[in-house]
Amino acid sequence: AAGEAALQRRLAAEIGAVRDVLIESPTQGRTEHFIPVAIGGATPGAVRRLTMAGHDGARLAV
Repeated sequence: AAGEAALQRRLAAEIGAVRDVLIESPTQGRTEHFIPVAIGGATPGAVRRLTMAGHDGARLAV
């Protein structure tokens, strides 16, 4: 329970942040802090500078 609450706080704190995201698959990447990010249609292996717009409770969204 404490770990889940900490994750939710961390994800919420990232909203509005601009992060470098390593694209791992067409639907997911990771920030420089290794936080998962839901993305769409990106090329794996690329690094994109993205603004975090929200989260789904498990990963950030752009």
